[in-house]
Amino acid sequence: MSLFPGNALFMAPMVDLSHVAYQELVRSFSGCDLFYSEMLNTRIVPVEKPQTSIYLRWTSTSDLIFQIVGNDPEKMRESAEKLDGYDPFGIDVNMGCWLKKVTCHGWGSGLMKDVPRAHAVISAVRKATKRPLSVKIRIGHALDMAAMCDFASMLEASGVDSIVLHARTVEDGMSRKARWEYIGALKDCLKIPVVGNGDIHTPEDAVTMFRQTGCDGVMVGRQALIQPWIFRDIKAALAGEQAPEAPRLVDVILDLHRLLGVHFPAEVALKRFKTALFWLSQNLAFGHHLTKAVCREKTMDDAGACLEGWFEQGIT
Repeated sequence: MSLFPGNALFMAPMVDLSHVAYQELVRSFSGCDLFYSEMLNTRIVPVEKPQTSIYLRWTSTSDLIFQIVGNDPEKMRESAEKLDGYDPFGIDVNMGCWLKKVTCHGWGSGLMKDVPRAHAVISAVRKATKRPLSVKIRIGHALDMAAMCDFASMLEASGVDSIVLHARTVEDGMSRKARWEYIGALKDCLKIPVVGNGDIHTPEDAVTMFRQTGCDGVMVGRQALIQPWIFRDIKAALAGEQAPEAPRLVDVILDLHRLLGVHFPAEVALKRFKTALFWLSQNLAFGHHLTKAVCREKTMDDAGACLEGWFEQGIT
């Protein structure tokens, strides 16, 4: 039995964005096989409660992968053990985040510089769960294909079931074109499944990544925020079918507005709605004006009314 479906599609972990409301919005269009949680801090997870935490919220865990971040093997093990109890599809260890507020602690891509500690972290997490264990990495701190493959082979030998490669270096951040050839190279050097990530802007991009790299899955991040229906359209492209008509954007945004209100306290919902609108408004020629207008509002009701008024005027 395979680890996940053939040509599997994943929604990427994104801070303040890959939360339960966005997951539900993407699910409403179908097509996404597996979702990642927001990055979960293992200094906090052991004492968090789903009843009060804004991060431990979900409607389904059968297709959810919890991503944890940290570099203390014991805290990582304890967090994985706790999250395992919520019956997720799997657990992921973040070794790819490039932000300085993460790497300054030796977390995220900082672990790619410390092979012994990375091995200790994976060994500890592996003992905490029998569920699929993945690691999300980057190419590394330099364009060194051999070093990337050596690091990934260490992860494989340590008990990891699959690897997600964001095909940029740590120094690249999000600023340059993803190097898909590294995804193909990683696929060639490992026996476990490889998921490719980076520069999926259209359904055709996903089809091309599968074809060019031989990867087992494709992960979509920012474009899934802009077009939550993209997974549906990728599935159609993979099947050689025409994509369905795009939904009305105002309906999509209002649905997210509703879902945020259902799942989060008002102040959290408003903050996350404004964060999401930056992405969704990119479907509009003058979306930045809409975002500015909504971001001036102080309540969720006012933000929703502002949005509806904007679309009623036909300003796009």
